[in-house]
Amino acid sequence: MLSHFSSLVTVLELPLGAKSMFSERETIKVNKILGKQAGFGPIPASQIMPWLAIITISYFIFDGLLGWGIPKVAVISFWLILSWWFVTGKDPDRYVNRFRKPKGKNWMSGGAIYVSPLFPRDTRKKLKNKKY
Repeated sequence: MLSHFSSLVTVLELPLGAKSMFSERETIKVNKILGKQAGFGPIPASQIMPWLAIITISYFIFDGLLGWGIPKVAVISFWLILSWWFVTGKDPDRYVNRFRKPKGKNWMSGGAIYVSPLFPRDTRKKLKNKKY
């Protein structure tokens, strides 16, 4: 029965000199797909819904409203899909999280304010020394 799962499991053996809490002859079974992202071939599963939305919206705009035809819609959809894939890539949170509001209410970008060099010297000093 173990032979049926041999394609899913890799057996690792410890070198003879290595010490472990296991005996030297005991094997460790590791699943090959642990830590992998789900997908259909080279296409990540997280990209399927945005791609379907891009194709649908492109079809309605460029064929439904403008009447450009299916070949132009296919080229435009392909270009938009590639652009989306380059932007989101393997780590979509790096791009998408920029548009999410951070938690909390009282956010500020820094402790120092900008004081224009065009203000008179005494006004600049007052503004720089003012506590916020």
